Amino acid sequence: MNLDSGGIYGAYLHYGLILMMVGSAFIVFLYLLYKGRLDMDEEPKLQMMKIEEEEVDGRPR
Repeated sequence: MNLDSGGIYGAYLHYGLILMMVGSAFIVFLYLLYKGRLDMDEEPKLQMMKIEEEEVDGRPR
């Protein structure tokens, strides 16, 4: 297989797809940041860990 088997059009496609994916993720991040919906708090994680701990211990909720 040749190093330049994709050619220049393959390189354009490759970088275009990368730019599209990274750009769309960045746009979604900015939208969620603007709306205040990033939800980076620890409460959901702690709640799930508590439920799992109760299921393992066999204690009723």
